[in-house]
Parts: sequence; structure tokens; C-alpha cells
Amino acid sequence: MAPTTTTTTPPKATGQPVKQPAPPVGAPGPGTVPAPGSVGFRGDAAALKVIDGPGNAPAGTKWNAGQLQVIANDLVLDGVSVKGGITFQGGGTLTIRNSIVEGNRSSQSAVLGLKGHLDISDSTLRWKAGDTPGNTWGNGAVHGDSTMTLRRNDISGTPDGIQNGPGRSLIEQNWIHDLARLGTYPNNTHNDGIQSYGGPDLIIRNNRIDIEGPDGVAYDGTHQNGAVFVQPGGGGASNLQVVGNFLAGGGYIMRLEGPITGAVVTDNKFGPITGGWGEVLVEKNVGITAWSNNVADSGKAVNKPS
Repeated sequence: MAPTTTTTTPPKATGQPVKQPAPPVGAPGPGTVPAPGSVGFRGDAAALKVIDGPGNAPAGTKWNAGQLQVIANDLVLDGVSVKGGITFQGGGTLTIRNSIVEGNRSSQSAVLGLKGHLDISDSTLRWKAGDTPGNTWGNGAVHGDSTMTLRRNDISGTPDGIQNGPGRSLIEQNWIHDLARLGTYPNNTHNDGIQSYGGPDLIIRNNRIDIEGPDGVAYDGTHQNGAVFVQPGGGGASNLQVVGNFLAGGGYIMRLEGPITGAVVTDNKFGPITGGWGEVLVEKNVGITAWSNNVADSGKAVNKPS
């Protein structure tokens, strides 16, 4: 299927779901956490349209030194295999569906959004095997200042899974796993499944995030930080929702720093600590308005931090 451009009006950056096509057959049902291997691109990779150089870069893009630069305001990539990272420079919406994006050493992230909105669903976002990411501190597979709607994606191979700058985004039913553990202390990765830099209305819902090392290697004391890490800048974060996720791995599996107001943390299941210090660390200036039904791997309740 050839990539196509559109001229549709971009969705409002509210953090609420935008209109989506029906999920593929076999996708996890609404309100459920995906099983490993049940999301991402699950079709025949040989049938995808390959984009790997200037000769097959679609209209609205240009191939630049191993990566695809999207300069159109609105672009839809459906059924493609991009052999390099994607950088979105448009002011509208970059839509990626039913595709594989494989970042490489020439790109900062598998998908880097500089502005506008990223709408990515049912796709596999990973790093080229054997091509070590250049930043050993930790770039995300999806990274940047774009607002984001990320649904049912398989994300792996980068130091962080998702790094969200502005808030106003929905991250739902993704599987984040097998992150790259690079470097040695103090110049090493601090792996996060999702890292938020603040902003309003970020929804993290029904994801499976497991940042243990490959083959279940436990927390090693240096590389892994948390499955969810919210570290707001000066503007803080508001109306954060962390709801219905499976979260595992890190020193603290979930770490919230202030200033945060109006946070909702409910119905999450935490995996084993495996060498870490605990399920949750909540630091100063974090306001939580709802905390309920959060459960440890042992089956015991994870109580709201005092």
C-alpha cells in the first residue's frame, strides 16, 4: 500500500481520543492491557511499502542522511516499512498506521515530533538490530514536543520508550519492552518506559510497560529508572491520569515529581520489584485527587504515598 498525503484538519491537542479506524482483528479489547506480542504491526512485513531512500520517499517528505523528514503539515503513512527514523516538522498531524519504523544511528528517535500532533497506531517502533543508539543517556522511540495519540504500538530497542514534552496526549494499550541498556555509570541510560516532562491532560491508560532487561534481567542498580516517570518542568503538570496499566521494572516502578496537580492513579497492577526499592515514589508538590485499586505483584494493595 503506497503512503498517501491528506489535508485534513489536525485533531485538537486535548489528550482525548481522536477519531480512529477500527482496531485490527485480534487487537486487545477496550479497557484491557495487551498481552506481549498482541499489538504493533502483526501482518506480513514483506507486503509493506519500503521507504529507505530518496527514490521512494513520498510527497511531503525528503530523505536526509538515513532518516525521513516529514515537511508536509499533514501526512498519512499506512502500510509502510521505514528503514530509518522519522522526524516530523509539520504543523498539522503525522499519522502512522499498520507500519514498521526502524530507527538507526542517523536518527535521534524512531519517531521525533518537533511540533504538531503524532497519531500512531498498530505499528512497531524499534531500533535497527546491532545499530547502537548514539545517545547513551536515553532517547525515546517516540520523542518530542508534538502532542501524541499513541495506540496499540509495540515499542522496543531504544533507551526510553516514549518521551512526551507537552502533555495533552493519549498513550493507550501500547507494549513497551526490551529497552536498550547502554553505557556505564555515570554515562549510562536511565531507562524509562514513559517519561513525561509535564503539561496538562496526559493520559497513560491500559499499557503494558516492562523495562526489565532482556530475558527478564532484574533491575541492575544503574540503568533502569521507572516504567512511568513524570518530571515536570517549571510549568508543572496537571490532570495526569495513570489508569489501568501493567507496570514493571526500575528502581521505583512509578516515580512522580512535582509540581503536579489533579493526578488520578487508579487500577494499576505493578510487577515484581526484582531488585528495586518499591512500586511508587512520590516526591514533593504532587497533588493526587484519586488513588484506588493499585495492586502489587504480591496481591497486596499499593497504598497512596503519604
